Amino acid sequence: MVRRIIRTSPALALLALCAAAVAHAQGEGAAAGKTTVPGAVRRMPSGVPDLQGHYVHGAGGANYGLEKREAAFLVSAARGVVVDPPDGLLPAQPWARAEAASRARPERGYDDPTAHCFAAGVPRSLYVPSPFAFVQTPEYVVMVFERMSWRIIPLDNRPHLPDRIRLWQGDSVGRWEGDTLVIESKNFNGKTWLNQAGEVITHALQVVERITPVNSHQLTYRATITDPLAYTRPFTIEFPLNREDGGELLEVACLEDDQDLPHLKDLKDAAIKAGTLKP
Repeated sequence: MVRRIIRTSPALALLALCAAAVAHAQGEGAAAGKTTVPGAVRRMPSGVPDLQGHYVHGAGGANYGLEKREAAFLVSAARGVVVDPPDGLLPAQPWARAEAASRARPERGYDDPTAHCFAAGVPRSLYVPSPFAFVQTPEYVVMVFERMSWRIIPLDNRPHLPDRIRLWQGDSVGRWEGDTLVIESKNFNGKTWLNQAGEVITHALQVVERITPVNSHQLTYRATITDPLAYTRPFTIEFPLNREDGGELLEVACLEDDQDLPHLKDLKDAAIKAGTLKP
């Protein structure tokens, strides 16, 4: 625990400075009333790509399913973001596919951790339907999500935390490989869902993310997910992240005037009472 405090406090101290710089630069663009035409990849003084700014994903409904799917009751359509295996299907073990099918039932919506304001996890935080921002220094890349969570990614080649420490967002360390930011994450607590459709991960999850600039206003996000307890092989998802000029993150209160959670609980309780769902 002491190590965690030492690990994060420098990034938190730098976060305000970086965020102020991003807000100032984007404020100038907004004041000019222009949307910048995408240009060359922006760079930090060190020469690595400058990722800073506010982004929205182009994952096409991945929060409702990583595979391609049609709209269903309470679930939006998804265009499919699985690029490996080539068939676009998750290589789920039978128990994991059965559990995902169970979670997709309306009465299981109450069990989604994000409905209770827990962090969405990795990689789901990148494709929930809300924006996020990158702030960046030579030592850290920080992702700040509008849904009340963040990831602090050190770039100093430090080892991962001991395996006994398990986190909602996992333990992430990063490095630059040319113009690609590579983030390796492990030590997850296994409590998150991959999306609202209930696709499964466990505490054995490991994620390798690759974030590569296409131009000044678009990044390619690619993540390889390995979870031998739930899947027969690693799989990879990919989608764009689009930078917004003049963007900003709103202050979000997760349960403020929220009527969904009590209704979802009523559905679950009724299913348990009817004997169609185990407590």
